[in-house]
Amino acid sequence: MHLTVPLLINPKAGSLFRSGLKSWLDEHRDDFILVPTKSAEDLTAKARELAEAGEPVIAAAGGDGTLMNAAQGLVGTQAALGILPCGTMNVFSRELGIGSRRFDIALDAIRNGDRQDVDIFTVNDQPFLQMAGFGPDASIVKLITPKLKRNMGAAAHIVTGLKVAVQHHPLITITLPNGEEVSGTQLIMGNGKRYGGEAHLFANARYDDGMLDAAIIHQESMPILFEILGCMLQRGATRSNVSQFTQLRTFESCTITAEGKVDYQLDGDYAGTLHPGEIAVIRRMPNKLKVCIPRTPIPVTPFEQIMAHPMVAAWKSFIRRAKDF
Repeated sequence: MHLTVPLLINPKAGSLFRSGLKSWLDEHRDDFILVPTKSAEDLTAKARELAEAGEPVIAAAGGDGTLMNAAQGLVGTQAALGILPCGTMNVFSRELGIGSRRFDIALDAIRNGDRQDVDIFTVNDQPFLQMAGFGPDASIVKLITPKLKRNMGAAAHIVTGLKVAVQHHPLITITLPNGEEVSGTQLIMGNGKRYGGEAHLFANARYDDGMLDAAIIHQESMPILFEILGCMLQRGATRSNVSQFTQLRTFESCTITAEGKVDYQLDGDYAGTLHPGEIAVIRRMPNKLKVCIPRTPIPVTPFEQIMAHPMVAAWKSFIRRAKDF
């Protein structure tokens, strides 16, 4: 029996056209019932309503932020999240083996794939699926306006990154449950291997082991970027391949404080600013999220991982424009 799947979608989102999803959906009218949404809160509410009505699968079209909004409505229910990845980065979809804008693979995962339980962590009760960052990477995201992102895509990170590179970065301290304290100027936490695209930042992270992997980097400005890129080129950071400026930890929960104002991002979206004297509490939610994943993840070679990274594509576009100018 062919069942149609409810698809949460923002009909005004430009990513529907840029990704080719709209034309793809025109060819798959019998597979989905479109459920228009007006805001992030509306998307979460409708996801919950559909789950409580007994829908076994609720799909969402968008990037990592949209998927997180859908996940908030589905976590702890019996409904599984189907993913149609049409955002800029699509990191979570890549992590699950669906890839980015691979809509046929996404549909097959919904129809014939497995159902995977995924951990959900929170920063002061704000949930995230794949990653969280405190420090310069969040400041870069904060400076990206909707217009800049719409006009430049991933290349917007280069423009804002140059501005952040000349700033001073306050010291961030992470305190683990055993009382250990680790400090640095950039903290990245991953619920999976990937960061920012296809390339791996954490070599051994998993989205279903109940633990977060973290990299604490104590550098200033551009060297932070070099540390991150170095980990990616080695297919993920391990204790044996990171420099003296990076420390790795794995934990289920922690607290974070900072000497100065520190921005933080969740799944690539600016989420807030931590001020001196405030504490950010990181916890794992007691309930997990069910997600539709392909039985055979799409194969990706190490070279493809690097070349498919949105930042690599952004640099290539940046260089081409400079030559044309």
